[in-house]
Amino acid sequence: MNEIMFVNSKDRSWWEKDSLVKSYDLIIIGAGITGLSTAMFFKRNHPKKEVLILERGFYPTGATSRNAGFACFGTAGELLDDLQNESETEVRQRLHQRFNGLSMLKNELGAEAIGYQMTGGYELFDQSEEEYFQDCLSKLPTFNTWVQEASGEGDTFQKSSINGFDAIFNPLEGYLHSGKLIKTLAEKVLKSGVDIRYNTSVEKVKAHQVELSGGFTLETKQVLVATNGFASQLVEDSKVKPARGYVFVTNELEKMPWEGTFHYNKGYVYFRNLGKRLLIGGARDVDKNKETSFKQEVNPKIKQWLIEFVYQRLEIDTNWKIDTEWTGTMGFGATKSPDLRRTESGVYLSAGLGGMGVAIGMDVAKRAVKLLESEF
Repeated sequence: MNEIMFVNSKDRSWWEKDSLVKSYDLIIIGAGITGLSTAMFFKRNHPKKEVLILERGFYPTGATSRNAGFACFGTAGELLDDLQNESETEVRQRLHQRFNGLSMLKNELGAEAIGYQMTGGYELFDQSEEEYFQDCLSKLPTFNTWVQEASGEGDTFQKSSINGFDAIFNPLEGYLHSGKLIKTLAEKVLKSGVDIRYNTSVEKVKAHQVELSGGFTLETKQVLVATNGFASQLVEDSKVKPARGYVFVTNELEKMPWEGTFHYNKGYVYFRNLGKRLLIGGARDVDKNKETSFKQEVNPKIKQWLIEFVYQRLEIDTNWKIDTEWTGTMGFGATKSPDLRRTESGVYLSAGLGGMGVAIGMDVAKRAVKLLESEF
C-alpha cells in the first residue's frame, strides 16, 4: 500500500495508516457544486480510483449554500450586456452550457429533492428605460434561437408587463432550495465512494501535493482547485476575483404580489418569493469596488439601497422587516466564462463561474473531468 506522505507521519496511528490514510488519485479543493460534481463524475468514470475533497468550512464557504436559489440561465438584458464585451459565439456557447448544467442538476439529483420549481422568470424595466427595453426586444429572435438550440423550446423570451414594470418573461426559469441541493449532492458523492473532509484548511498546492494547516502534506496524482472566487488564494496565476453578494429575507407578508423569479438592472438585482416571504439580493454595482472582498461582511450602502428599492418599488407590506441576511462569495474573471485549465504549476483550476454557479456548475464539472482524463 502506497501511503500518503505526512510531514509528521510518525504521529499517525497504525489504524490511521492502514485504513484511513489512502493514496489518492485526485484531490479536489472545494466542496461546492463544481467540486462535488467533478468528484462524482470522475468517480463514475473511474470507480477504482481514490478521490478526496477538501473543504475548509463546515459548509461550503463560497456561494453554493449562500446564493439566492435561482435556477436561471441569463436574462435578455444580461445577454445583451455581455455582447458588448464578447462575441455572439462566446455568449451563445455559455448560455448553452448554463442550460445544460441546469438540466444535469435536475436529472442527477431530482427536481423534488432540490426543491426545484419552474415558476418562470421576469426581467423588469423602468418606464424611463424605453430605449434599452426596445434594444432588448430587438434581440429576442436571436436569443430565442439560442435557447431553442439548447432546449427545443421556441419563442422562450416574451414581451410582457407586471406590476407597473415593462418586462420580458422567460417560462423556462425558476428557483430551488440551495440547502437541499448541496445536501443531496454531497450525500450522492459520499455514496459513490469519494472521501470528503470538512473543516480542513489548505495552505498551499502543487502539481502532486497539498499542504494542509496543522503541519502535514498529502501527495496525489492530480490536484484540482475548485474554490471559484477564492481561487487566487491558492493559484498564483488565477485572474478570478472575489465578488461578494448580499441577500436578505423578510418576515412573512400578508401582501406579496411577486411570485416567481425577477431580475432588474441587467441582473444586478434579483428577488423572488420564498413562500410568503420576499428574498432579495444583489445591487453589487452600487459599490462594486468594495465588493471584491473575501470577507463575509454586509456592505451598509448596498443594504440601504435594497431596502429603499423594496419600499419604493415592490409594494409589499409597509411594516416588513428583515428576518435573515447574509453574504456569499462568487468568482468573476475577465469575462463570465469559467477559467478551466491546467496551470503552469501543474495544478488544475476550475473557477470564475460568473455568478451562475448553480446553472453552469455541473457542466463545468463534466468538462473538468475530460481535462483531467486527457492528461492521465
